Amino acid sequence: NQDALVQAIKTGQVDMITEFPNTAVATLQEDPNIEVVTGAPFAPEVTDVIFNQVLPENCPPADGLCTGHPALLDRNVRLALAHATDKQKIIDVVLLGFGTPGTTLLPDGLGLWYNSSLQDYEYDVAKANQMFEDAGYLDTDGDGVRELPDGSRPLTFRINWPSDSIDSPRIAELLSEMWGQVGVDLEAQALDPDTLTAVCCPAFDFDVMLWGWGSDPDPNLLLSVMTTDEIPTGSSETGYSNPEFDELYYEQASELDLNTRKDLVWQMQQIVFDDVVYIIPYYAQAVQAYRKDRFT
Repeated sequence: NQDALVQAIKTGQVDMITEFPNTAVATLQEDPNIEVVTGAPFAPEVTDVIFNQVLPENCPPADGLCTGHPALLDRNVRLALAHATDKQKIIDVVLLGFGTPGTTLLPDGLGLWYNSSLQDYEYDVAKANQMFEDAGYLDTDGDGVRELPDGSRPLTFRINWPSDSIDSPRIAELLSEMWGQVGVDLEAQALDPDTLTAVCCPAFDFDVMLWGWGSDPDPNLLLSVMTTDEIPTGSSETGYSNPEFDELYYEQASELDLNTRKDLVWQMQQIVFDDVVYIIPYYAQAVQAYRKDRFT
């Protein structure tokens, strides 16, 4: 197990370790014979806050329930929630600082494919509250939770995550605190992975979900899950649909010139970032250690 790995490198039984808890970093850094290395992994995993955005006309006819909260179809709501999310606090609490704020589903570990020019939405509670006010989401009954502009329904969202996730319960707790400051209430529940898959896609029987993806070195897979064609297949967990993004996806998939394809991939990331398809709380850094008395 991971604790045994930490002890093994300290005693010299192993020469390097590539998976261990961030809580062990400090003790390893104190050892004069051990070097700790952190950075963006080449085969990264991405943690994402998923919004159910499937439109009625795109609800899969055979499997779709499409019970998502209607407020999440409004970009103003998703953008306000992005401004209400303190990513650095999540990184500090969940990862003990070993992460970087995320922007799109393509992580920074993908190197040239990652659009490093994106300027993330700043954490600003006052701005988020004002955006809700300007869009007509008011707390008319004074209970601390905003309602839809027509007053028909409060901004109470279900938030689910896989029960085998170590970090998601803490992320959900932090989001509940942060979003509560802007009048959004969360009903949190862990589900076993099979149940979560069943309510996810293509059923779209959820509001907000904490889950993630593993990334290939090539960006094609992660780009594909945001296309309209993947809504009925179960690969799209957001139900997001944008014809411009779809067109660029098929263009980049057949583009043979590296720089031209990179420009297309960067353009696609800008589109989904502007549309606030996800909130990406962080890109977790790889944390590894080796015996520097044996390697240079």
